[in-house]
Amino acid sequence: MLKKLLHIVLLMAFSLLLFGCGSNQEKHQKTLEEQLIYSYKLSSQDVREHVRLIVQASEDKKYTLAMNELGKLSATQINNQTQKHAIKLLMEQLRFNLEEEDIARRKNASHNVDATPNS
Repeated sequence: MLKKLLHIVLLMAFSLLLFGCGSNQEKHQKTLEEQLIYSYKLSSQDVREHVRLIVQASEDKKYTLAMNELGKLSATQINNQTQKHAIKLLMEQLRFNLEEEDIARRKNASHNVDATPNS
């Protein structure tokens, strides 16, 4: 009986560990996007729509579009410190994601060139 109970507890702990795993970068990214949305929740409908466009572009991995729209939001809006901070953090994360994507693309292109047979 004790052995069975221990087995169940270990199984539950392992299950929780697996559910807890995931892409920390995606979780962090989501948190930054949520922070941006939250910081503009009292803004006009147009501004909130612009923020939703930025978040959607980020989620769709259209990092350049998201960064351009963040720049527009930053330049055309009088932002408080919380909003400026949210813009800065998300911009840095998007830039990092774009650079990682570029590095992976170059590495893949290099790998494909190396893999082509010589005639």
